[in-house]
Amino acid sequence: MFAGLNPARPIQSQYIYLKLRRLGLGGLAGRNTSRLALAADVPASILAALTGTGIDNATDWTHFVKRDWTGYISSR
Repeated sequence: MFAGLNPARPIQSQYIYLKLRRLGLGGLAGRNTSRLALAADVPASILAALTGTGIDNATDWTHFVKRDWTGYISSR
């Protein structure tokens, strides 16, 4: 699939992105789907730490899936 690449040199993300687009696969859609699934299962603070995003961004994702974590946070 990645013929002609040098194994000693890392593959640039843009090359992978273009190759996936030619095959009809979008990386952004998969990443967003996995982030939504994760946002439905964990509180925003944990989502922010796991994905490396800001707490405001993680809060937006958890509000998008409409999960309320106040009971979990109060029990901790």
